[in-house]
This record gives sequence, C-alpha cells and structure tokens, in this order.
Amino acid sequence: MRRAIAADYAAISEPPSIQVIVTLDSRLPADRGPWTVERVAAGEAIHRLRRLAPSADFTVLIAPETTGVLAQLTRALRDSGTHLLGSTPEAIELTGDKTRLAAWLKIAGIDTPPTRTLIPAAGLPADWKYPAVLKPVDGAGSLNTYLVADHRSVPFEANTMPVAVLQPFTSGEPMSASFLVGENGEAFLIGIGAQRMRIRDGRFEYQGGTLPVSCPGALAQVQPAIASIAGLHGFVGVDFLWDFERQHATVLEINPRPTTSYVGLSRLLGPGILARAWLELYDTATLGNRALLSGLAERVHRHLPVSFDFDGTWLGTAKN
Repeated sequence: MRRAIAADYAAISEPPSIQVIVTLDSRLPADRGPWTVERVAAGEAIHRLRRLAPSADFTVLIAPETTGVLAQLTRALRDSGTHLLGSTPEAIELTGDKTRLAAWLKIAGIDTPPTRTLIPAAGLPADWKYPAVLKPVDGAGSLNTYLVADHRSVPFEANTMPVAVLQPFTSGEPMSASFLVGENGEAFLIGIGAQRMRIRDGRFEYQGGTLPVSCPGALAQVQPAIASIAGLHGFVGVDFLWDFERQHATVLEINPRPTTSYVGLSRLLGPGILARAWLELYDTATLGNRALLSGLAERVHRHLPVSFDFDGTWLGTAKN
C-alpha cells in the first residue's frame, strides 16, 4: 500500500512536478522506486518525522489505529506545523475505538451491530447472541478476530487481549467503500469492493479484496456514517456487510486512513489520477476539481473486477 501511494503521487503528470520522499525503517532492505528514501533508525520515528514533514508541502501518514499509533503521529505532526492529507486526531481516536464508534453510529441512526466491551480472560456473557465475533477494541485488518460459538468458547489466544469487543455474527457479504473526504466534510466515492475473508480454526483472516463490485443503494446507506463524524479527511474507508437480498448495509468499521483498496483503485484509474484527486481536496484556491472528484466512482466501476492480496500485492483481473 505504501509503495502504491508513493508511486501514484510520483506519477502525477500535471505541473508542478511532485517529488516524493518515503521514510523507511533502517533495518529493512532497500526500497527502490520513483522516490527518495529517508532511513529512520529504531526509536527515532517521531523525531525524524517532526523534522522532515514540516519541510514538505504535504504529508501522508500510513499507520494503523492500533494502540493509538496513528492518532499519536497525527497529533505530533499537526503540532509541528505539518500539512497532513488525513483525518484529525480526534476523528482517528473515535473511529479507532470500536466501542465508541458503535455507540456513535447508533445515536446517528446508522445500522451497526450491538457491541459490548469485556475482558476475554474473565469470560463471555451467557446472555449474548451467539455465534458472535470477538475482536480487539482497536484492531485493524481482522487481527485477532475470532468467531465464537457460545459463551464457553473463548479462544485460548484471545485471553491475552486486555480488552475486547463482542458483536453478534451478522450475515452478509463483507464489503468496503472508499472515499475521498474534503476538509469541509464532503465525501466523494471512489469505489466499492468485496473483502475476501475466510475463517480458519475459528479465526477470521483477511485475504485481500476485489473491486469494483456493484451494490446499488449501498452508497446512500454508508455515506451518512462518514458525514456523522467531523474531522474525517483524505482517504477514508468504510467496512460494511451487504445483504444482497434486502439491499441493506450494516456498517462495521470506519478506517480514517488509506486502506489496501488503494492498490486496486489506483490501477483502475491510471497512474497519478487518484493522487491528483486527493490533492484537489486541499486546493483552497479552486475548492478542488469537482469534475475529477465526482467522476472517480464512474471511472472505477466501468472496469472489470480486479483483485489484490492481503498485503496489497496486485493479482490482476479477478476470476469468475
């Protein structure tokens, strides 16, 4: 995903030209591409970013919400005067906490599963609806996410989680909608795709995605979730379950950051198009190129479906 985003910005053809600087852990092998690499030693990430980011015109953070990493980096860079192409720390903290987000969506009248916070080692409630999904409060990418048959079926590995959330298992196809959201809160759909998930030994595993996928009516049900939260900016993903028979969406999570869908979306749109549209959100002089932003979804959904792996590896045209 990092490479896809960096390459997309480097491919912007309209003047002025874009110079992309990518930070890289000094312990990792060389990462060659149309960018300049800045090596970052272990334990120096925030210090180096605070020095590098303010000198750039724009900065994109690629980090998980887990343990507050994304919110902490965002706050640190915002306070240093960096112009971030992303959400505010407050929006990240709200969406990164599955308990808070579920309560927020419920108040906003958006369909989302009932959610209970608990300590797995203390046991599961007998009065809950099973089968159920047990997962971290701030997890990402289906990490440590389990399907439990009843209150006696706590997975051994789940006992290591200090706190978790429990939700009834809800039927439907796992989907993801990707948006570009302006600083005024206006959200532009980029595309909708299917998430390839499997359950192995009672554990959910994210296998990647396929897009575009047609879900008529889903946009009107999913977009209000973004509109309900101030401070969501830049690339934002919404994970939801789609009931094709009822044409109904159940919102599961909001990702206040780029997701692996970027890999497929940028390929379908062509080099530099998605990155250019992302920058247009912050063009205060013209208030953005609405023709480009508004036309993204149409351009994506005219293509045959393509697939990518869980780590963003491009798989090409999807098989029927």
